[in-house]
Amino acid sequence: MQALKLKLHKKPAPAPGTAIFCIVRNEIYFLPFFMAHYRAMGIHEFWFHDDNSTDGTFEYLMAQPDCGVTRANVGYGDRIAPNNKIFGTAIRTIIPHHFLLNRWALIVDADEFMYLPPGMESIDDLTRAMERSKVNSARALMLDCFPATLRDLDGASMTASPFELCPYFDALQGFTWGPRQAWPDTEFLKDSVRPRMLAELLRREVPMGKLLDDYAHASLHKMPLVYWTDKVQMNTSHRANIAVNDRVHLALAHFKFYPGYQDRIDDAMATNAHWLASSEYRFLDIAVRELKDWPLQGPRSRRLNSAQDFVDAGLLYSRLD
Repeated sequence: MQALKLKLHKKPAPAPGTAIFCIVRNEIYFLPFFMAHYRAMGIHEFWFHDDNSTDGTFEYLMAQPDCGVTRANVGYGDRIAPNNKIFGTAIRTIIPHHFLLNRWALIVDADEFMYLPPGMESIDDLTRAMERSKVNSARALMLDCFPATLRDLDGASMTASPFELCPYFDALQGFTWGPRQAWPDTEFLKDSVRPRMLAELLRREVPMGKLLDDYAHASLHKMPLVYWTDKVQMNTSHRANIAVNDRVHLALAHFKFYPGYQDRIDDAMATNAHWLASSEYRFLDIAVRELKDWPLQGPRSRRLNSAQDFVDAGLLYSRLD
């Protein structure tokens, strides 16, 4: 356990409206697409914590006028004094409390692209509607996007959009997340791509060592959009200490597969910085070797063309005033 030393390398040009906070480590592929996506949504103030990137991520962010950048003496999975908290969770409260109090902030990862509900042209349209309805947070599902086969990503260009390379998602059925439920019922997730991959590995009887002893599929639900006050904090990397509601439900197009994804897997396994000692990445390491040419599409897979595809699947909606 270490005492945290956080260094602010750069402040963004101040901008009204909703801001973003994002933790990054070697995200140079995603960042141009990420920035373009959220700027088009009306976000013009970005805060990034760079977890010792080595691929040009830090330099890229330092060159963006609308980006604030911090670094620290500890890594994502380290525990920090005085409360022995995992830094990757604690920083999700530290940055909003320092720089984003009394405003809306969207906390997402660089591989997550949020879609707005019908009738919303910008993020501020959404937050204004939430304020009218006295709703101070919005929940979301992370919907994995994927290629036809993993082989399709071999030799893919770093300038090709993730939406072009991974055009499919699963229009999950049986989704239930009531107004007082902290988390959704998860049975419907069995139809998504990563559980399908695991089921295929089990069908093939692929040796996985002790992986399955404590393996649990990664959470695909989170609370990304919150109005930050000094009473709010992130209890986990996905959930703040405020109640969820079902009046607005967002969708995050989520990209586990992209050019260079094996480097991410290798890094996660080397650092053990992620949930359950990076067990999800250990599963993916086996899956991407064994299932390179296996068709990833399932019975409910669809091509993602626009937000309407999520709306039609019942995975993106607004019931605000």
